[in-house]
Amino acid sequence: MRIGLPCDGTAPVTARRRLAALLDQGWPLGDAMLVASELVTNALRHSGCRSGDRLVVTVIRQREQVRIEVRDPGRSGGVAQVARRPPCEGGLGLRIVEQLAVRWGARRDEHGYEVWAELPVSGWPAERAGRSAGSRAPARGHGR
Repeated sequence: MRIGLPCDGTAPVTARRRLAALLDQGWPLGDAMLVASELVTNALRHSGCRSGDRLVVTVIRQREQVRIEVRDPGRSGGVAQVARRPPCEGGLGLRIVEQLAVRWGARRDEHGYEVWAELPVSGWPAERAGRSAGSRAPARGHGR
């Protein structure tokens, strides 16, 4: 599934609604909706997107996982990285993604900047509880 969203405040809720329509309730849909919402919100806040720009959310469901990709114009030149400041100061979005995803990362190309996360479909929560911190691919930075 590919969703084109305007770079405005409606994008996170639209992404959540479209994701809910695609995925069944047989696995932690809430985690996928939260991750998509956080990635879209980060793109809105940190990409330098303007009115008239579009975000593209791609959801790829496979047997063992769901991959959520959010592509933005990437104008800011920033990179995705988990904020290492006290939670009361904000910056929890990628920290949440890091905790829920099996792996996540980011890449920049001629089309913009993409941040992605892979969430388990089967074996949850046993698979998540048994993984080590090293099993997640660190982002290549994105504190934009």
